[in-house]
Amino acid sequence: MSAADLQPAHVRERFPMTLAIPAPAVATSVPASSVTPRTWSFINRRTGEPASYTCMEGCTLNHASEMGSPTFPEDVWCWFWSNPLTLPVNENGTPEEFRVLSTVIKVEPWSPKVAERIPFAVIELVDDHFIDGLDPDGLATVIRTLSDRLQQMRETHRRLVAVRAEYMGRQART
Repeated sequence: MSAADLQPAHVRERFPMTLAIPAPAVATSVPASSVTPRTWSFINRRTGEPASYTCMEGCTLNHASEMGSPTFPEDVWCWFWSNPLTLPVNENGTPEEFRVLSTVIKVEPWSPKVAERIPFAVIELVDDHFIDGLDPDGLATVIRTLSDRLQQMRETHRRLVAVRAEYMGRQART
């Protein structure tokens, strides 16, 4: 098993990272209720110097594999992943459960992209299809857009109920 196999596919594809140690442990989640900002240290793999880091509030990653270990700073990141919601999606004739509308708050404090050095949002629309790099205004725009779509879906539901009732009534008369 390679180190890349230890990361979920959706993480590998969307958030590619240079692994800092030969065989890192899987970044596992810890219960959010027990999470408080943690301060810990790692050895900067480039300089050999110790570096201290405080996780963002709510970080659910287990950083045990990085703590005290030689690590590239850009491989240190935090996130809070919401509980997944799945719906049966019929992609090829058979319904299959897919994650939909998952949200993550993430920060990459040593990212080469300055905007990722402060917390930002990522939305997984459906399995492995993301909108990322959202600041609060960008996230609000997506929420507003989805809210508008939800209103349209409610209207479609209302019409469906009426059309089905009329259709079934007509079928009963024939």
